[in-house]
Amino acid sequence: MGEAEKVCAENGDRTKEKDKTERGQVWQMSKKTGLSQKQTIYSAAALLMLLSGAAGGLRNAGAWILLALAGLLGGGVFLEKRMGREQTVFSVLVGVLLVGLILHAVIWNYFAFGRQPQEGGEATVIVLGCKINGDSPSTMLRRRLLRARDYLLENPEAKCIVSGGRGENESYSEAYVMKKFLTENGIDAQRIYEEDRSINTDTNIRYSLEIVRSQGLSPRLVICTDGFHQLRAWMYVKRNGMEAAAISGKTPLWVIPSYAVRELAGIFKMVLLG
Repeated sequence: MGEAEKVCAENGDRTKEKDKTERGQVWQMSKKTGLSQKQTIYSAAALLMLLSGAAGGLRNAGAWILLALAGLLGGGVFLEKRMGREQTVFSVLVGVLLVGLILHAVIWNYFAFGRQPQEGGEATVIVLGCKINGDSPSTMLRRRLLRARDYLLENPEAKCIVSGGRGENESYSEAYVMKKFLTENGIDAQRIYEEDRSINTDTNIRYSLEIVRSQGLSPRLVICTDGFHQLRAWMYVKRNGMEAAAISGKTPLWVIPSYAVRELAGIFKMVLLG
């Protein structure tokens, strides 16, 4: 046997030994946990969904959806374990689910952070409303307003529309509270227009664009909201025949999964029901 053939044979032997070792490690893990490698991955995904849903504070539909998905994943793994064989339909559905969630995360992150506005010149910043507490913005709304304030300070020719109506249990409109916050934090009131009729993202965008047209504001739009919300906001802007860049508030990492899932449900509703 030639030298080259000896080297190939030795490499082949080492590869076989490595494969045996890796298979042995997987087998040992499966033996230790009582789960197959696939079931271990699904169980880990279920635990992650459970923790993400709980971290969202159970205050929105996305948190409850994550908890329900965690229950379905855990139940599927239990069913497979009890029956002693793989359930093909379950595996396909879980695969589609996980790929869909990952794809959604990639897409909304692009719309949140991959479409930054140009610096300088005229622009119209539309700040989308959120919950208020009396005459003060909620924590989430405050983050949006701080991001809008920074952009407006850096771009003195830009104007701003604060968009949000008055809820049933609110003493003021969201737009009033938002304008108050911005003026108290260094933005000239003459640069701010109030849109105080809207009740959801659809009307946020629609009524704000009416102000853009009626007041002759710059059609160079910049939507300011949380990152997970930017994709749906952009879809409504497109529906109204315009384009927009994005600036996003700083959302705490632990609440993002539940709100992102809620947004995905909102997008399905928008597409299916209009």
